[in-house]
Amino acid sequence: MAMQRRNDHKVASRACAKAEREWNHLVVVVKQCLALPKPALVRLAQEQLLKVLGLNAWGVGSVV
Repeated sequence: MAMQRRNDHKVASRACAKAEREWNHLVVVVKQCLALPKPALVRLAQEQLLKVLGLNAWGVGSVV
């Protein structure tokens, strides 16, 4: 039983270490990527939302 517990602990430790290595690699890859432009649908939805709220630009209210 003690041997099984030790083996389980080793497996968990290795899985955790592998996940951490992959995460760190992913962080490096993401930092090297160029910023993506907003998709057209998001821009359109944002513009429509701002019109409904009566805002000309984000954070600026319309003057009446």
